[in-house]
Order: sequence, then structure tokens, then C-alpha cells
Amino acid sequence: MDQSHTSMGSVGRQWQCRGVSLVELLIVIAVIGIMGTMGMMLMRNVLPTSSAATAERNLNFLNGAVVAFNQATWELVLAASSGSSDELAIFNSLRYRDVANPLPGSPYLPATTVFVVSSNTADYRARWNGRMFEITMPGASGVGINLLRMSGAATQAFVTNTPVPRQTN
Repeated sequence: MDQSHTSMGSVGRQWQCRGVSLVELLIVIAVIGIMGTMGMMLMRNVLPTSSAATAERNLNFLNGAVVAFNQATWELVLAASSGSSDELAIFNSLRYRDVANPLPGSPYLPATTVFVVSSNTADYRARWNGRMFEITMPGASGVGINLLRMSGAATQAFVTNTPVPRQTN
């Protein structure tokens, strides 16, 4: 009995050195391919689903800032227009903070929040409806705040212009 082929010195048991046959190799590759295809099929909706969730979260963030502003000061009422000027006015009002006489809780949006206008029909956009922001889904036309590019690095200076004036009836 050749000791070079025995396992851990146990007498009577021998390792048999044999290679992998081509059929076994093809079966393993086929199983890996099938599992990879199943994984890709499960993952194909991850990006659109996460984009929709991010857009919804950012819309809720904007509307939460509007509600906080309304509770602390006066109700933001601005007639909706076809361009992005109404969204910009509301956005700047929510980022406004009077240094001399700060409103409770102001600014309602962080100074690092970026306003990006989009009319691309592939984007999720927030549009001002006169009282709140509403979402414009991809495929619909219109101009609004790009909800997927709304926040991020501070690329705009801290806004100190005046907010939307109080509506009097």
C-alpha cells in the first residue's frame, strides 16, 4: 500500500485522484446560468421601484415642510401656473429664515436642498396645485421639481429673499 495515497495515515482508506468530467462541468455551468437568470428576473424591477419610493418620500418631505410652514405662519396659497415660477416661490419661502425675527421652526427646508426644474417626461416631478405639491408621474407632460434630483450637495447659496406674501381675502 502506497502511503502517498492514504488519507491522514488511516490504513485501508485511499484517496482516489480523479478529475471532473465534462458532463459534470456542463451541469454546474447550466445550474449557475439558470440561477443567474432567475436572479436577474427578480432584480429587474428594483430600480423603477426604488425611484418611485424616492419620489414619494421627497414629495412627502416637501408637503411636510408646507404643512409646518402653514401651522407656524399662514397658509401658503399661490395660484398654480404652467411654468415653474410658482414652485420656485414656494420652495424659496420654505427655505427662508429672517435672521432678525426668525419664524418658529424656520427654515422649513434645509439650505442644502436643491431646486431642479424638469420638463422631461421620464422624470418624477412635483407640481404646485395651489395648496400642496402633487406628483407628476413619468410619461405625463408638464414642468415641476425633479423629485429624484431635489436634494443633495449644497449647490445654491442660503436663500434670504422674502417669502410668498400672506393671502388676504
